Amino acid sequence: MSFIYTLRFGDLGQEVQRMQAALGILSDGDFGPMTLGAVKQYQQRNDLLVDGLAGPRTLTSLGINILAGIDVSSHNGKIDWPEVARAGVKFAWVKITEGQTHVNRNWKKRYEDAEDSGIVVGAYHFARPDFNKYDTPEADAQAEFKHFRDTLDEVGSIKSGNLTPAIDLEAGMKTDDQYNADWYLEWLRLAEEEWGVKGIVYTARWAWNLYMRNASEESRDKLLEYPVWWANYIRQRPLVGPEGQLRNWKRWDVWQYTGWGECPGVKGNVDLNWMAGNQLHSLLVP
Repeated sequence: MSFIYTLRFGDLGQEVQRMQAALGILSDGDFGPMTLGAVKQYQQRNDLLVDGLAGPRTLTSLGINILAGIDVSSHNGKIDWPEVARAGVKFAWVKITEGQTHVNRNWKKRYEDAEDSGIVVGAYHFARPDFNKYDTPEADAQAEFKHFRDTLDEVGSIKSGNLTPAIDLEAGMKTDDQYNADWYLEWLRLAEEEWGVKGIVYTARWAWNLYMRNASEESRDKLLEYPVWWANYIRQRPLVGPEGQLRNWKRWDVWQYTGWGECPGVKGNVDLNWMAGNQLHSLLVP
């Protein structure tokens, strides 16, 4: 088994738009009849299978590269990382910490084994602003960032070529949206100061609307400057992009399209992700 990204009739989103631009047709992000005809014509001209499906060979020929990835935490079963790499997984984020004290079980072995298998690896922190112990969101964020950074010292911290650190924005928020926004901006500021790259925000539409809607426009705009790892599970047509739900961000950088996926080398279900290959460089620590 390997991961195969295919765009097809009826799909919507930024990757369809990129393909349309490469084909030299109207780039509206809608894989409709015009796009279907253009794909078939391109396939015929370039000695590709003429089926109207933009799979790996067609997309690669157009200069579009889509990377498969996973993310793991302590709830995942045993992982054979060389087998994961052979299945076609190119990147992985590993949960390291949560809140100000929790350390994810087995994180160090998983992080190092993934790296040793040639997978581009990154670390993520599960934020818990609701566990506040200090008087300000900035002080709380500083405490959680220190816990994350100090734990990572066990592998020599985040290194050049690793994925940018990720911060989880979903459960564990306060009811004060401005507090939440200030908390995340401080954590992201510290990460950028420490590693010289903007951290990526993992979130979903429901979480953003629930916990950030009433924060100031200035704070939300600042958060929108960071890359986004968008969780959007579409079971019937998993290749339809999440742009309709993004609302504020102009694009997704990483798309987690299922939390119940299967991957050779991973016992049980695992989160599966796509990343546009041209985005990888911007998500690496310099």
